[in-house]
Amino acid sequence: MHAFQECFVCGKKWFSRDDFLDDPGIEIIGYQVNFDDLPAGIFLFNHSCSATVSLSVRYFNGLYEGPIFENRATGSDECPEYCLYQDQLDKCSARCECAYVRNIIDIVKNWPKTVECIESG
Repeated sequence: MHAFQECFVCGKKWFSRDDFLDDPGIEIIGYQVNFDDLPAGIFLFNHSCSATVSLSVRYFNGLYEGPIFENRATGSDECPEYCLYQDQLDKCSARCECAYVRNIIDIVKNWPKTVECIESG
């Protein structure tokens, strides 16, 4: 079976997005925006082995089912500029095309972790 992601430090394998998010050893720590291609932005996660794992936003798009706005609010009075700061992981209330990614971050941050995670790697 092909792994969804493998830790380059300890070799731990996650076989699905949910398996990855269920792991109590995974914590989202950052987001690197790609304004030209939002799904190509990068989520950064710490793993309990001290590795930082990076994954494209596109792997998490299916978690969000709300509206995606057509226009970007970056630089406007409405924009809190969260996307400009990698470690800023708050939700954004702006009517902005980038806001859906902030909603995905919130879903990931609040994802229920399993009590016990089976080691696969």
